[in-house]
Amino acid sequence: MFYRIEYNELTNVVTATWYGTATQQDLKNAVVAGLGLHESTHCAYRLNDNTDFSSPWADSVAWITKEWLPRAYAAGIRYLAHVARPGSFGELAGETILQGKIGSQIEVALFTDKAKALGWLLDKQQEQKSILKVRS
Repeated sequence: MFYRIEYNELTNVVTATWYGTATQQDLKNAVVAGLGLHESTHCAYRLNDNTDFSSPWADSVAWITKEWLPRAYAAGIRYLAHVARPGSFGELAGETILQGKIGSQIEVALFTDKAKALGWLLDKQQEQKSILKVRS
């Protein structure tokens, strides 16, 4: 197993956890399949945990931008916390995502600590609640 995705109803966060290695096709299949969870939950908050993943992501960023991003946005994803070990392929992919088109449509933040990434997503939820209260 190289990928697990789950929705936590209490935190309202979808967490995608990556393990070991995977082929480029495995990566594509996994991220497309994971969108189904966002579509069914209408969850705007995603945590990508690449801490234990060692496959190169950078080669997939162009495909993710072209194919995954429109579907992710349509599924409601607005905030993406990307967690990776410093100096890893996951960190490089996160930096590429942040600087590219994904970072212009979905707010992306990079972390080396999963708890801090989750905290950022929870803070974003509070910000959104405050904005909605002001508008009502």
